[in-house]
Amino acid sequence: MRVTAETSGRMSVLVPLCVAQFTAADGALAKFKAAGPYSRENVVSEFVKSVASTSMDYSFAKACATGIETELAKPAKT
Repeated sequence: MRVTAETSGRMSVLVPLCVAQFTAADGALAKFKAAGPYSRENVVSEFVKSVASTSMDYSFAKACATGIETELAKPAKT
């Protein structure tokens, strides 16, 4: 249970960093939007190799992809 809490806490810090790193990469958002929902983790892994010395694995890429989807769903600020 402690390991799950530590992982969850780490992800809550790392995912926003991953989203920022991903959205700053040239062409990343266009490729993400063009990808099917089941291949977006692969697109994230292609553009972001690690965040704060944490290597990208499937669960981290999936969490980051979910964070990117959430950001894209937000209305644009005017």
